[in-house]
Amino acid sequence: MSADPMDPAAAQGLQEAIREAIAADPEFQGRVAAALAATVPVVPPANTINHSIVIGAGSKVRRSHISLGPLTINNTRNARVSLTAIAALLLALLALAAYGGAQMIAGDDSPRTSIGTSPQSPRTESSAPSAPSGGASTPSTPSGGASAPAVRDAASAERILPRPENLPDGWAFASGSPQKDTCPNGRVGIEKDGTSHDICKGSLLDLRAWYAPGAAAGFDKVHIEVMTYSSHDAAAQGYLGQKAEVANNPPSGVTEEALPSYCEHSAFFSVAYPAISAIGSVAKGEARSVVHCGTVMFSVYVRNEHGSSVDLDTLSALTKTVAARAQQALNGETPTAAFGRS
Repeated sequence: MSADPMDPAAAQGLQEAIREAIAADPEFQGRVAAALAATVPVVPPANTINHSIVIGAGSKVRRSHISLGPLTINNTRNARVSLTAIAALLLALLALAAYGGAQMIAGDDSPRTSIGTSPQSPRTESSAPSAPSGGASTPSTPSGGASAPAVRDAASAERILPRPENLPDGWAFASGSPQKDTCPNGRVGIEKDGTSHDICKGSLLDLRAWYAPGAAAGFDKVHIEVMTYSSHDAAAQGYLGQKAEVANNPPSGVTEEALPSYCEHSAFFSVAYPAISAIGSVAKGEARSVVHCGTVMFSVYVRNEHGSSVDLDTLSALTKTVAARAQQALNGETPTAAFGRS
């Protein structure tokens, strides 16, 4: 049968033909009825037979096959099963569009927590120097550059040196201290393998102070040198140079000590000066530290001129005090840290 689907008589004839084809297989008829029962269009489309199958112009129904435009379906059991599956798929797509297909395509706009992308608090560095246990630290590749905070004002740099009131009772500045010096050109520290490090390159200020610790102390003199630099890298090189200078002078009798580390890098040494002769002289001892804090480098010497023993606890406490004051100056604060044994 071939006719205009808009002709009522032709549509009725086509409906009867489809009914006859479906009625020939009761099982197929049940599947189609069950599949089509769940969905009823709001507005029946044009050229519709039995409220579900759309037949366009040019479609034909014959006894042995059904032609839908360019598609021909043979009226066999396998074809009817395939038609049932296609109808079920179409119904599933219609249900998906009606019950949330749009949300699946557009995405859920409810708040979610994404693993690995949650915001983290910025790292905050303490204004006081850390003091982990272990030996002296050695710098790796220096980090930071000219943008690192620098202490350029002489008065601010001088405050890194502890005042007598920041030290134990009886301590005082030795005559002429503190003093501002100029780091001499050509001052380098040479390591045992011949590697040299420029101590003065990039330096801004060089301040030194001698202290008299008083009769109660088990040592005679304390010397502290504080140097500020224009960049972190220059300070790191200055530290390596000062460390080499301290470790290799004198060429023998210097021992590196394992003490708590401070700031970014620190190293500690004890030095034994043998007596010049058995008569008229005694052995002397020193304890030394070198520390790198940002754009500041400093060293501490504790000297015992009346014996070979060296007070390493005092050296560590003094180093901790100066490190805390250096960090406070770098933070733009007035240094207030005072001496105290840990």
